[in-house]
Amino acid sequence: MSKYYMSVPLFFGIYCLSSIQLSFADEGSDDVATTFPSAIDAVEITPSPIPQPFFAPGLVESQTPAVAIVEKPFSPFTGKVKGKKVRLRAAPDLEGRVVKELNPQDLLVVVGEKGDFYAVEPPSGTKAYVFRSFILDGIVEGSRVNVRLEPSLDAPVIGHLHNGDHIKGTLSSLNNKWYEITPPPGTRFYVAKDYIASIGGPEVKAQIDKRRMTAEQLLDAATLLTHAEMKKHFPEMDIERIKHNYQMVMSEFTDFPDLCDRAKEGLTVLQEEYTQRKISYLEEKSEGKIASSETSSAASFTEMMINPTDRMKMWEPVEESLYLTWASRHDNRSMDEFYEEQRQNGTVLTGIVEAYTSPVKRKPGDYLLKDKDMTQAYLYSTYINLQEYVGKKVTVIAAPRSNNNFAFKAYFVLSVE
Repeated sequence: MSKYYMSVPLFFGIYCLSSIQLSFADEGSDDVATTFPSAIDAVEITPSPIPQPFFAPGLVESQTPAVAIVEKPFSPFTGKVKGKKVRLRAAPDLEGRVVKELNPQDLLVVVGEKGDFYAVEPPSGTKAYVFRSFILDGIVEGSRVNVRLEPSLDAPVIGHLHNGDHIKGTLSSLNNKWYEITPPPGTRFYVAKDYIASIGGPEVKAQIDKRRMTAEQLLDAATLLTHAEMKKHFPEMDIERIKHNYQMVMSEFTDFPDLCDRAKEGLTVLQEEYTQRKISYLEEKSEGKIASSETSSAASFTEMMINPTDRMKMWEPVEESLYLTWASRHDNRSMDEFYEEQRQNGTVLTGIVEAYTSPVKRKPGDYLLKDKDMTQAYLYSTYINLQEYVGKKVTVIAAPRSNNNFAFKAYFVLSVE
């Protein structure tokens, strides 16, 4: 019981005593006041505080003003993959289904983030699947129709289509109950942030993709032209346009190393096949002349008719490849600096130069260097026309090259004395 309620009867009792005291005083008795001292002066009456209402926690709003949290908007960018076999997932966690593995230098448009993952637009060529029953004449018949990663009801849902949406698709070759379509707008895949580096705004990917498409079209055209030219008789063949395509890719699209490698390989094959066709043609022509007048040999006639500069050009892709490999490790220094270093570390050789006219594939040089009728090395050059030195004893400064498992060492000639 509170102090307040205990005070009430005490106060009432004191009041009664006081009344008796006053009554006796009125009757003339002087002892009443002495006999009954005043209890009011002896007792301290403390008023009780007013009880406060009780509220359960959480039912009343806090009086502290709330601070508004403003999320910083995400700025989309073009991201470059910086690892090998980086996994693109259907969900932003390590349990998410792997859509594909990405290669170094692959580009993605990053449009958001979730935890440790970036949300990205589907890469070019990504396929999605929708159940065939919901599609009628290219129009979606149904609300919130699931779009899946694979043509299976067990595959992850990566998006949705809505009633009336128009789609373009084909029956899946994996399961003809499903349509194969491009992922709908808003589809997102996920890549761990640690494996993505920003290289600019989202428009950068479109610009780079356009350049890559141009280079691929040049290579495709060169391949088709090569097949067409090789079907012709040698006198009708013209490979200049084909060479131009390959050389343009190697010189203007160095930011795509894989395409440059394809161009070098294609140009090498083209020149080897062209040279073999030319040799065959000249040998056939030479054999006709031998039949009418036995005055010249096939080898000498072939050597006389082949333009020496054709041989020099055939080695340009090989040298270009060697230079690019060297430049990647030397701050992209110039080709002149590459050959200057080769010259400083070159090998000095002495002997007599002879033409190497055997029609063999992957030969390591167009000329032989002999000493006392013994072959010392294979030689070639894109700098020096070695045909001018055939039959002469020379001293050359040369850099080692691959001999393609032939019998003697091979060298690139840098200078002749």
